[in-house]
Amino acid sequence: MTQPLVYVDAPATTPYRFGLFAAAVVVDPADQREFQAGVEWDPLCVDAPAPTSAAAASDPDREPMAVPDGVPSVQSAVIRLYAGLTGRSVARPDLIDRARRAMGQVEQQSLEHYVWTGEAGSEEFLAAAGTEVLAGSDVAPVPLEEGVGRLEAHIADRAGVLGAVWAPRWTAGWFVGKGLTRVEGPRMVAPLGDPIVFAQTTGVGPGGAAPGDDEAWLYATGPVMVRRSAVFLPKLPEALDRKDNEVFAVAERFYTVGWSCTTAAVKVKLPGVPA
Repeated sequence: MTQPLVYVDAPATTPYRFGLFAAAVVVDPADQREFQAGVEWDPLCVDAPAPTSAAAASDPDREPMAVPDGVPSVQSAVIRLYAGLTGRSVARPDLIDRARRAMGQVEQQSLEHYVWTGEAGSEEFLAAAGTEVLAGSDVAPVPLEEGVGRLEAHIADRAGVLGAVWAPRWTAGWFVGKGLTRVEGPRMVAPLGDPIVFAQTTGVGPGGAAPGDDEAWLYATGPVMVRRSAVFLPKLPEALDRKDNEVFAVAERFYTVGWSCTTAAVKVKLPGVPA
């Protein structure tokens, strides 16, 4: 006689680490109206080095000051994610909660993918065709340690504060092997302290350029902000289709992801990978 299977709890899980939410400022605003159209803010950016003048202030022939015209603005469009499941058993009141938990498990890596590739339809994303490429690396990739150094120097030049270094998640072993990372609290940071977003992504470069087998595209941005709406869930009676007694449990959440001051890319040669 076949014995029935014994139902046990699923294995304990550990949250996703060293991704977008670790590197960004994550805000869950009380006012949900911002998720209708998106958000906008005025970043404080620099362009180092600051200009100087050796001429006396009273010198009528001194060079005029060169200062920025106007205040820069960052706009961040809405990305809408959903997760869920269907089920035939209305005796499972946990279906709605399972949809909520599924959203929590998939939101971070989903945002990383869309913010990198632009597949969510946002105008601002890392791999946009106009993203600046450093050191001519699109033609001649630089060593990994040089690429990280150039990105951190670029952040300092354009932001004046810590920003973020973005790398495909599968490159983390090379970063660690080269001694380019250390852990500071929930963050993994580059040598000069910029947090690293080890992103779940296809890893394409500006304009969708794919790296070679021995290469990877990395990016730098200024400070990153993620804003999240409430999680929208149906009540169980609303999720029940009485025609076939099926529960359609879907969680939806709205996000904006943006960064201040700059976006730049560098293509690196991965050490130890045959060309």
